[in-house]
Amino acid sequence: MFNQTSPITLTAIQTKVRRGLMGMRRTIAIKGAEWANKHFRLAAGSSQEEGFWETLPLQVVPLNMMCNRAISELTMQKSARVGWSKLVIAANSCLHAQFKTNTVIYVPTENDAKNISVTEIDAAWQEMPIMHQIFPALFAKDHRNTVSYKQGTGWSLHVLGTSTPRNMRALTKGALFGDEIDGWDWEVGKEGNPIDLARMRLEGAAFPMARWGTTPTNTGESHVERLMAKMELTFRFYLPCPHCGTEQVLEWGSKEDKHGFKWDNTQPSIEKKSKTVYYSCVHCDDPIYYKHLYKMELAGRWIAEDGTWTRDGHEFFDIDDNPAPTPSSVGIHIWSGYNTKLSAGWRGIVRDFLNKKDDPSQLKTFVNLTLGELWDGENGEKLDWEHLKSRREIWWAESRTSNPVPERAVVLTGGIDTQDDRIELFVWAWGPGEECWLVEHIVLLGDLSSQVLKDATGKALYRTYKKRSGQVMDVQLWCWDAMGHKTDDVYQMSRTHGVMWVIPIQGENQYGKPIQNFPRKKNNKKVYLTRLGTDGIKQRLYSRLGLNPKGDEPVPGCVHFPLDDDIAGDEFFKQLCSANKKLEHDKSGRQVWRWVKQYHPFDEALDGWVYAYAALNILTQRFGLELEEPQPQQPQEQPQTPGLSIAELAARLKGGTR
Repeated sequence: MFNQTSPITLTAIQTKVRRGLMGMRRTIAIKGAEWANKHFRLAAGSSQEEGFWETLPLQVVPLNMMCNRAISELTMQKSARVGWSKLVIAANSCLHAQFKTNTVIYVPTENDAKNISVTEIDAAWQEMPIMHQIFPALFAKDHRNTVSYKQGTGWSLHVLGTSTPRNMRALTKGALFGDEIDGWDWEVGKEGNPIDLARMRLEGAAFPMARWGTTPTNTGESHVERLMAKMELTFRFYLPCPHCGTEQVLEWGSKEDKHGFKWDNTQPSIEKKSKTVYYSCVHCDDPIYYKHLYKMELAGRWIAEDGTWTRDGHEFFDIDDNPAPTPSSVGIHIWSGYNTKLSAGWRGIVRDFLNKKDDPSQLKTFVNLTLGELWDGENGEKLDWEHLKSRREIWWAESRTSNPVPERAVVLTGGIDTQDDRIELFVWAWGPGEECWLVEHIVLLGDLSSQVLKDATGKALYRTYKKRSGQVMDVQLWCWDAMGHKTDDVYQMSRTHGVMWVIPIQGENQYGKPIQNFPRKKNNKKVYLTRLGTDGIKQRLYSRLGLNPKGDEPVPGCVHFPLDDDIAGDEFFKQLCSANKKLEHDKSGRQVWRWVKQYHPFDEALDGWVYAYAALNILTQRFGLELEEPQPQQPQEQPQTPGLSIAELAARLKGGTR
């Protein structure tokens, strides 16, 4: 006769068996977007919305690819407003929860790392029940949960800045996420390229995963540009036209293109123009409106250049719709025109463009951040000397020499270039928004070591210039090239005419240096030798050459040239356009950006402009000059009042005979 097992004993046995089998239990992994829809949360304050996450149609394939361990490398060239940062956190969370993957997120700086860790990761995980389960130290304040390190059950996460060399060492990870990589340096200390250093963190991983993403910067100096070129396939989001069904990518287009974004330019205001926006189909030309976008994306496919396509980032098909292998590396391009949750829809994009299109620096922002495209506007047409010459202007009455200063000018500054057999002086006028005009170009032949040339130069320094209204202006600050073997002579001229009026300068032809570093104290030669970041100045000034004058209307940043061959002839414009930015290697082998001469052997006009701009920068940064507030008018018949000039005051305080 068999003894019956008591219910209590049976329950205990079942419990122990279940516990014993728990180690063999495996949860079937789901796709990244599906996991995020189920578990990911948006914290209040870190997003426009809070609560449950909904993966947008444009985000499904990128997120699935980011979590697909069969894809070893992914590069995403993107605009702003596509949710990249949230995708990074969602993908990390998914990899921790489903695969116990050790990950690292690299961002440009330590401050960036702190910001994403505290305001994004911590805030999101505190709202996610699943993270409470796999991250017991979520609310702890110890070594398992710091700003830069999170240790969960079987996994870990580092959040680090690439600007610190030690952060690129001694880590072994299964996945790395490079955020805003075009904001990374080209070299980390003396250790090499940060992209290569980051990749080394994946050595030995069973399923190494590198995920890079950024809004792009300039052609030729972009990490994402190089990475995209190395990807096996690059995918773009193709959407079917709601009218004819033709699949196409959304492109900004141009006036010449039949397809792309269009609006009614006859409308009287930017706001009214933007309200007429639609997308013209590449095939049937019928208008597509923002209200059509969501359904189009639900039916869309991501298609690569060879015809390979996918709808989910896991299953791939060739151009004949046959199953295709998963590519080992993929590029993705996506931009804000695909975002179905824009507060102002496409209208906001058009409005943004119309507000920025006439200013190259603002247009660059639009191209990079809104279109997600590389900016290729540093050179080319803007530096065509014949084009610049063709737009010369007349802003004076009768003769230029009698009143060469435009009415909008607030201040005059000068730049002096030193050569063995001559010196060249350039006077530039500056107005609100750093709008500028070439006022004078003086060439004095001779050796600066001679007293004759020193005396002639002294007279040129004190020249005054008039406006049509009769206001008399003098040069408020000079920057004088002190490089070469005339350094002592330049120092002497500075001491003679005012050490804070005539500033000796030395250019540092290295990308990333500050525009000017005006010293607090004189050097041992009793002058204020100032270092200039000439590459930074050239980039800033060259970016403004694309702005065209609009008659008497102010154009901030616009550069105006006088219709006078004596100071603005062919040679002047050839010299002005003499530089080109190139990527070179220094003596240690590091890659550096430098401005180098292109086709013309002389560049005095460019140097004079650079030095005059440096003088303006010293006035605004050191003396508090406000270009937005014009200085008081000084009629011709009244003598200049001593003490009103910044240069005179500086000469009295710091020495000099001006």
